[in-house]
Amino acid sequence: MFGTYCRLNLPVDASWRAVVRAAIKKLDPAAVNDPQLRPDRKVFYKIMLEHHERAQEMVSAYRL
Repeated sequence: MFGTYCRLNLPVDASWRAVVRAAIKKLDPAAVNDPQLRPDRKVFYKIMLEHHERAQEMVSAYRL
């Protein structure tokens, strides 16, 4: 999933909303509109946000 996060092409200082919007664009439109896949989408968004948070922590730790 880290590869998918990298393909979002977002700066590290992007907001969480920008991360979710970019992640939505990576999903198949049929998957976005299917109510049965909502739990899976939420897990996907959460994973993308966790990767984003780790990237922000790394930048703040090393001041890149």
